[in-house]
Amino acid sequence: MKIPKRVGTLLATALFFSALTAVYYYQKYLTLLESNVENTAQEALHQLAYTGREYNNIQDQIETISDLLGHSQSLYDYLRQPNRVNLSILEDMWISVAINQKLYKQIRFLDITGQEKARINYDFKTGIAAPALKLHDKSERDYFHYAQGLGNDEIASWGIELERENGELVYPYSPSLRILMPISLNGKREGYLVLNVDIEYLSSRLNYSPVRDFHIELIKSDGFYIASPKSSRLYGNIIPARSQFNFGRMYPNIWRTMISEVSGYEYNGSNLIAYSTIQFVSSEPLHLVIDLTNDQLLSRSQRDIDDLIQEAFFVLSLVFGFTLPTTALALHYRRHSMESKLARAALDGMTAVMISDASHRIIMVNQEFENMMGYSTKHTQGWNAHNLIFLPEDLESTLNIWNKLANEHVWEGEVRCRTKFNHVFTAIMRIQANLTKSGKVSYYITSLVDISEQKELEEKLRNLSEKDGLTGLWNRRKFEEQLAQYAGIIERYPDSPPACLALFDIDHFKRINDELGHDEGDKVICSVAETLLKEVRSTDFVSRVGGEEFAVIMPHTTLEEAEVVLNRLRVAVQLRSDRAITVSAGYSDLTSDRTRTYKCADIALYESKSAGRNCVSLCHSFDDIA
Repeated sequence: MKIPKRVGTLLATALFFSALTAVYYYQKYLTLLESNVENTAQEALHQLAYTGREYNNIQDQIETISDLLGHSQSLYDYLRQPNRVNLSILEDMWISVAINQKLYKQIRFLDITGQEKARINYDFKTGIAAPALKLHDKSERDYFHYAQGLGNDEIASWGIELERENGELVYPYSPSLRILMPISLNGKREGYLVLNVDIEYLSSRLNYSPVRDFHIELIKSDGFYIASPKSSRLYGNIIPARSQFNFGRMYPNIWRTMISEVSGYEYNGSNLIAYSTIQFVSSEPLHLVIDLTNDQLLSRSQRDIDDLIQEAFFVLSLVFGFTLPTTALALHYRRHSMESKLARAALDGMTAVMISDASHRIIMVNQEFENMMGYSTKHTQGWNAHNLIFLPEDLESTLNIWNKLANEHVWEGEVRCRTKFNHVFTAIMRIQANLTKSGKVSYYITSLVDISEQKELEEKLRNLSEKDGLTGLWNRRKFEEQLAQYAGIIERYPDSPPACLALFDIDHFKRINDELGHDEGDKVICSVAETLLKEVRSTDFVSRVGGEEFAVIMPHTTLEEAEVVLNRLRVAVQLRSDRAITVSAGYSDLTSDRTRTYKCADIALYESKSAGRNCVSLCHSFDDIA
């Protein structure tokens, strides 16, 4: 009887410790589920914060593009002369913007009566943009009446709504956000620039998440869905059959919290909902939402649950056998360390990612980084991030980044990078330090986003707004900027080298237009512009400031030197023309009062005209011009 009793005692003891182990791991299982909800919520909030920043970046881009298009020289040329040539130039510029940006479904210009005068259509699915074959009357549309109340050069938006044609919804349903900007010329309102932002493309681009279960939905302030992977939920405020899909009615308690807080999350026992509120273009708030079911939460923690079960059996085997070494348990936990999880999560991101140690030596990079920079992981390990990515001439800026990173542990901004093939590009870089419990840097996670194409497009649009469409010279807007800059230098540094301003005017130009036609007149203007540009000195600034009028700013030039230069230009125009074209010129010394300088040069030009033309006249800045 002693043997069975001993066995029973041993069995009871084993069962007792097994029960304790089971209770312990059951509590650990509940804690794991709670931790999974918390970690998932924080990860979802980080994703929403990133998406929110992307929406803000797109908003800045939309406002910049709208302003550049609204003040483009091509649009002004069309408003002054609404002919087929200028319309084609305007449409070509719009098409270029639509294809490069991919955000704008339509770009149109309405006159003050609401009639379309120009429109291009773009389909991001095909990548094709083309001028509209038929123009419509938009005078009865609500957004047109709203645009009439805007001030000149004011950029506003007209909510998100489905596209309509002739009063009927366009199918398949296509939501758009309209950007509105009144256009004026010489203080007179000429019409309205309207850009239709494609919400479907925008949400598909910005709502993407590298995490499989994070499907970001976009909800209006009235609770209806305007972007969701579940298309049957969309546009419930417009489509009666979908009116039940209202977030406020589906989750009333969470909705009350959402409208009072900018961001957060709630778990109601069946769904984890993370949310963030943004102000995108319009004053109406939009809500970014990630909605996860219990099944999805359980799926995310399944691997940890499996690991926990394995660990429980492992401990039970120790209770029964006392033979397995403790090192196995340490290896088990090491395999699931937080550092490896963070590294995998970073490397699975959608942008180029690099992980480096506290001394900025590269530990690992992801595939997107390899594609962007041309280096493979095995060739980058151990390299200093500064030597690999940054340009040697940007050493000072790089040191400033490292210093700020050392103090604040995070840095974000624009940098210039160089690939393995010596290609230089501009990127948005974000560096985040991961700290230990003691506050020391464990490693850095660096992400890179190439923005070269956006920079090139901005530079192209800026040139279009500063160049004269006919001659290719700088336009009056650029001339005014340069004149103000030189006047400011003279005002700040009175002893600076002298400079002169000259105005040229083509003699008898009206007669050329009347007798030969405007086409020949344009050729004469181009010929004179080409001659001036070719004959001026490399330091001189030449621009077309009016119909047949040109301006030349001559820095580091005395009045005597200016007279020689201007007579040389006048003779060059006369000798190069096969139509006996001549020009008259007037000039003055440039002072801090740019308005008086221009007036003096204009008076001198008038004197040249009065003296028989084809000559150069001077009006000093100190002359009495009253």
